[in-house]
Amino acid sequence: MIATVLITWLGCSAFEPKQETTLPPVSKATPSKTCGDRSQQPDVLLLSIDTLRADHLGYAGYEKARTPHLDALAARGHIFRQAITPVPRTTPALGSLLTGLSPHHHGAREVGEVMTATDTLPARLQAQGWQTIGISAIKVAGPEQNLDLGFDSFDVLHDAPADKLTAQALMRVQDTSRECPLLLWIHYADPHFPYLPPTRWKDQPTAERCRALGKKASEGKLARYRLFENRNGMAESVLEECTALYDAEIAFTDHAVGLLFDGLNAMGRNNPLITFTADHGENLGEWGLYFEHGPNGHDASLRVPLVMAGPGISPGESHGAAQTEDVAPTILTMLQPDAKVGHMDGKSLINQMKGSSTNASARAESGSPLHARMAGYLVSGRRHRLHCIDGPRFALCKQPKADPKLYDRRLDPDLRNNVIDDHKAEADILQEAWKNWPVERTRQRMVRSSRFSLVATPQLKGHYTTALYDHIADPMMLQNVMDKHPVEGAAMETELLAWHTELNAAHAPVQERTLKQEEALRALGYIE
Repeated sequence: MIATVLITWLGCSAFEPKQETTLPPVSKATPSKTCGDRSQQPDVLLLSIDTLRADHLGYAGYEKARTPHLDALAARGHIFRQAITPVPRTTPALGSLLTGLSPHHHGAREVGEVMTATDTLPARLQAQGWQTIGISAIKVAGPEQNLDLGFDSFDVLHDAPADKLTAQALMRVQDTSRECPLLLWIHYADPHFPYLPPTRWKDQPTAERCRALGKKASEGKLARYRLFENRNGMAESVLEECTALYDAEIAFTDHAVGLLFDGLNAMGRNNPLITFTADHGENLGEWGLYFEHGPNGHDASLRVPLVMAGPGISPGESHGAAQTEDVAPTILTMLQPDAKVGHMDGKSLINQMKGSSTNASARAESGSPLHARMAGYLVSGRRHRLHCIDGPRFALCKQPKADPKLYDRRLDPDLRNNVIDDHKAEADILQEAWKNWPVERTRQRMVRSSRFSLVATPQLKGHYTTALYDHIADPMMLQNVMDKHPVEGAAMETELLAWHTELNAAHAPVQERTLKQEEALRALGYIE
């Protein structure tokens, strides 16, 4: 028997949770009652956990890591050292994981948006007789975004800690037929800010100042954008403590993954073919962003762990470009070598595992800066709420059905005093520039190879500036090396131009969010 496990790191807070369970009737087809010889029809296990940096695992060389189960998995598997997410936000990334499509093709380009694509990995396997179960610890990764398509049952235990998610998954698996193959997707969410591991997990630091900030943020007593942009040095002052708590969240989740593997083995669903990855990472000060992910394309949030292990896969590693869109076509090809995968943006990684070929590059874009009051981004905020466009000093901001207002970000970073009457010329310049830069779609765009990252940043005058980083020699991505590597830079700029053309032609509208969706985003700190 072959089994497939997909582990994806996702996010939610680690307070003792108020649990919600939703069990919508999401199956679009009745699972096969006669599924044949199970030894010929492999299990598929999809596991996901939010906000996991690729460099905070033991097998990645991180000395402070306490991740024995994931390290053991990597030791017997194939590690893709240079894998990235298409957008460092949960819903777009998971949509790509399940469909093999880039976000502008599957429809959910921002967190909480609804995926419009219906041809998913779970749906394909369900139609061929797999029993399909989904378990998610976060509201923006579930039925409201159509991420439940193809699952016979789908539970959302919002904010549930990792061990409780494991228990729920094992309970569901226990009710399945041993004669039929299984697809299980379990979506963990613990490492997301605020970093507050359950009190029953003893292996965690005191970190009193970081805990206090996390508690204030969760209670709405601290505007998170101030922390994310390190206002008055508040984030930098607790960086060491918060990083230690973040690592404790990862260690706790690793423990829960071990429990899951043990439970599945006890039920005879063992010897899996495993794929382990993440939706995105987390900025811990890189490019001025703290305890958040999404609004920029730094490797801290963009690069994700990716490991495959199990029957037919020899231990090893590769350094070619890879992306989470590659997971679905790889699994489908491994399960059914002669089947047609169909149109997907991702490519099978089988040849890369065999060492016979590597992808030259991968493409991505940042998420949208959803906090209008966060400085340092050309366009910020939400289309259907407060949104702003920034010049060197002033920000022109607008609410739907209201006149625009102008703020001096240097003197008034919280945007309280409208100075448009005194600076009409500056307001006119910003208003004109807005024609080129749509709200929630003005982002950094990236092309990434195994060594270099070419990052394009939108500018007020209607163009992008580009910078080339050697992310191997300069993991903080501080030094633009375009002049030192003109040949590589020119080749990547040609691919970037094609990426611009493709994204500019994508006309997926910004989706207006319901009050329920807004509350889910607010609970996660994406909006105020």
